[in-house]
Amino acid sequence: MNKETQKYHLDTVALFQSKMYETLLYPHHLITDTIKEFTLVDEGGAEWIAKGYLAVKSNGHNRVKYLVQEQFMKYLPIRINETEEFYLIEGKKTKSVIEVIQEPTPFKIEPKQMFIDQHVFIDDLAPFKHSMPDYWTLNKFVAVSALIGKTFTGVSSEPEFGKSSIYELLNGITKKCPVFQPRSIPGIMAQITQDGNMVFDEVHKSNKEVKQCMENFTLQVAAGKPNYINGALQAKNTKSRYDVSGQSITYLYNTYQNYSNPKENFFDYIFDNNDAIDSRLLKLRFKGILTEQFDRNFDMFGCVEENTQLYVNIAKHLLWLKQYKQSNSYTRRYKTMQSIQLKGRKKIIFDEISWLIDFYSASQQEYNKFISLFEQSIKDYQEMVGKEIKSNGSVVLSGEVFVAEERVKSDFKWDDKCQVWLLCSVCGASPCNRGSDNELYCKEHLK
Repeated sequence: MNKETQKYHLDTVALFQSKMYETLLYPHHLITDTIKEFTLVDEGGAEWIAKGYLAVKSNGHNRVKYLVQEQFMKYLPIRINETEEFYLIEGKKTKSVIEVIQEPTPFKIEPKQMFIDQHVFIDDLAPFKHSMPDYWTLNKFVAVSALIGKTFTGVSSEPEFGKSSIYELLNGITKKCPVFQPRSIPGIMAQITQDGNMVFDEVHKSNKEVKQCMENFTLQVAAGKPNYINGALQAKNTKSRYDVSGQSITYLYNTYQNYSNPKENFFDYIFDNNDAIDSRLLKLRFKGILTEQFDRNFDMFGCVEENTQLYVNIAKHLLWLKQYKQSNSYTRRYKTMQSIQLKGRKKIIFDEISWLIDFYSASQQEYNKFISLFEQSIKDYQEMVGKEIKSNGSVVLSGEVFVAEERVKSDFKWDDKCQVWLLCSVCGASPCNRGSDNELYCKEHLK
């Protein structure tokens, strides 16, 4: 690996995450809604009553329970410097180990613009070799948009595309983008980040109870509710209400053809109310494979030391982008000439992602290129799952109509009235017309 990609190796970023975040406790780690009294027992058997909030955090493969005393709550997130171990009395015959936090340090990364050129920022983030680099860039747009905005997407691709790696990288830098395969209800609740992105990776093997929890969670959060009301209170280490006002959700899964029994295991068929889930998500199909050759033949500790400030700068810049977007400080520069017309929630999600594409693009032509690719990924998904595409150009998506402006020529000669802002199948330029073979071509390559 060359030096530019070594710093984005997931093992390298994991070392940074361990150094930066493993001793931090965030508000979303709390599992009690209000202050409570708890009976604690020390090693000598002496009991005492402590007031505070319970928190649970995964440290590697272990889940550690903490008591956050009332006076420390206002400082969250906090860095845990020292703890004292006690037993928490949970019932007449049950107790568990609990760490009582002592004198923590407040922690905060301040939003700050660290990259003047957004083009450079996106391009330099995970600059991995890919067979279809524009799709890889689009993948980064979708992932970053979920952190700086509020999006709900389903991303499907071949297994070799590398779709999860950008999310894992962002999580390593921000600790706000967990990528996981849920195995329990507490396991889902533990990954709620309030203002980050929860990334569910290949969930078809989850049991029925976990799928029902995922479904209920997605339907509530993607409907725009600021709080998630937990209907599974019997589940251990969960609370009744979670702040999800800034929570994004992403589902990652392979293409339809990659499942031996897709009618049962493909994402569109795994929930009780698949139509409702479909109405909440903007679903995309990405193409290509990650061709970057990864290895571990370099000094990872030295790489982390050399690039720690870069990782912090990225985290600060992502917070700045979020703040900049929320303040509505940016005026879009380019006109969107869509070949499909989205409605409802899907249009809102599309606009969230296209905002970043506009901020990134150096010209109207570049913006058109990525918007066309974005739209094509929506169409490709619908074709993959066999959705009806009517002859008038309308695509029916779970009751929402996507009206295409594209018109097919009969004489196959260039016609300005039949331009569509899609990519030429030869050179990738736009606008295009349909050729006699029904493929898209720019003016130069149209036969």
